[in-house]
Amino acid sequence: MIALNGSKRRRRPGDRKAASRLERVWNAIDEAIFTLAPTWGERRIASRLKRRLLAEQAGRLKGFGRRSRHAHPSVRSAPHRDGRWFNDHSGINDQLEESQQEMQFRARELYQSNPHAHGAIEGRVSHEIGVGLGCRPQITESKILTKEQADLANKTLKRICKRWSNRGVDRARRQSLDEAQRLICRTYAMFGEAFVLFRDAPFQGPIGLTVEVIDPMRVETPPDFRDDENVRMGIRYHAKTDQIVGYYIRKQVKNGKRYDIEYEFVRRYNSAGQEQVVHLFESMFPGQKRGIPWLCAAFAFLKDLDDFHEAELIGKQIEACFGIVIKTGKRGGTPAEISAGMASGEFDEQGNPFEEIFPGMVERINSDDDLVKVDPSRPGSTFAPFVEASLRAIAAALNYPYELLAKNFFRTTYSSGRLAMLDGRIGFRMRAQAMIHQVLKPLWRRIVDDAFFYGHMDDVSDVLTYTRHPEEFHDHSWGGTSFGAVDPEKEVSAHEVAINSDQETLSEVYADKDQDWLEGMQQRDVELREKIRLEIAREKWEAEERERAGLPSKQRDGSGEVGEESRELGEGE
Repeated sequence: MIALNGSKRRRRPGDRKAASRLERVWNAIDEAIFTLAPTWGERRIASRLKRRLLAEQAGRLKGFGRRSRHAHPSVRSAPHRDGRWFNDHSGINDQLEESQQEMQFRARELYQSNPHAHGAIEGRVSHEIGVGLGCRPQITESKILTKEQADLANKTLKRICKRWSNRGVDRARRQSLDEAQRLICRTYAMFGEAFVLFRDAPFQGPIGLTVEVIDPMRVETPPDFRDDENVRMGIRYHAKTDQIVGYYIRKQVKNGKRYDIEYEFVRRYNSAGQEQVVHLFESMFPGQKRGIPWLCAAFAFLKDLDDFHEAELIGKQIEACFGIVIKTGKRGGTPAEISAGMASGEFDEQGNPFEEIFPGMVERINSDDDLVKVDPSRPGSTFAPFVEASLRAIAAALNYPYELLAKNFFRTTYSSGRLAMLDGRIGFRMRAQAMIHQVLKPLWRRIVDDAFFYGHMDDVSDVLTYTRHPEEFHDHSWGGTSFGAVDPEKEVSAHEVAINSDQETLSEVYADKDQDWLEGMQQRDVELREKIRLEIAREKWEAEERERAGLPSKQRDGSGEVGEESRELGEGE
């Protein structure tokens, strides 16, 4: 039973019976009022739901910051820093259910206010997405497609995807596909999960598909389903198969409120069997239902580093505030004048005068007053080592290169920098792979579906053939820009030696740059052919111009140099 202040107590059997009877009475009254006056009845029901929701939220907010039995270690108060174990034997989902919202608030606050947390998240976006992951359709010849049809399908789908991205992929038709990818990656890095909705909306481009990124804090269990064992943390599961049925998402309103008290239930698959909600997160524990913020293990270190910086700044400000102190004679004047002078200042509740220090201050004291100088001695010699040690601990917790986290390459050598970037690339690619598999691949299937059903693929195949063999048209790969090279000359030479000694293949070299080797070879062939065509055209034009001017034509040998005969003729002229 939930009290008005949001606290919970253990129910007794009599309490359950009384609560069930009272609820049945109130439900009967609501149904009667709704039958006679639908508007009043609807307001009455909404008011009761709102009261229950506010009571639930008040209870959760009241519990924030307190040590709870099932709270996640990252948000649990730890007054004693003695390295003791928490001795919490609850499951990971119990911890998440109780403290996930607080972890999400902390992660968002650090992203907004902490420079290192902000830089780490934006660094992930830069290295995992960059200017955007491009899709390369890889439809090949098969029993139902000829080579010409496969090539035409690849070109058509690439053109549709590009035009759709240029028109805007969000509901407002403002963001390109690359911008939407960066927003998904930023949400994933901040909250440890991301929810993406695929829906249809009015459009002017080739397809009507939209990509909507949902704030993870909007996905939660409605108050009416708190006791439903098939609903957990805003996700409804099938009672028998434990498969995900759908998600409860709080609605957004346009009257200035952040979120509404009403929820929208969105099924994972629509009536056509297409995915319309994807939940991006990587499980760290077996059976985990929701994501854990990426910064979770470094919450304490990041906050301690902020506090340390603030303490050093305050100490330096205090040190800079001391100016001139003038010692005068004993205070003179009548008692009334002395009282008036003392009353001119401000006093606290106990009657003690407020003291103020500021840069360049000039303070007068009496001759019998004692002057004691306060020396903060900030910053000390341990400031830089402490900051570096803290950042290295944070980098280790995040599996993120220290050089990128601190943006400090001052003492980095070629070998150490290369090792750090190689280690960082593994983490970047792992996290990018999760996004490709869980979000971008379902998105591509929706793009291909819309391309067929909007008639853009009629020249390739009909819709009936596609519905029978959709897997023949879904082959593709996602790739972006390369990470670059620390020393390009050494990297190229190493690849060349490895290929010539059969220790490496072209496909591995192109894959290192997130490119397809076949497309690269074809593009190189096109460039060489165009270069030869331009050289022939230039030589033809030069021969015509020399003939028009009465000059002998140039004769070239096999090496492309001017022959001896032509050179002698030129010298004779």
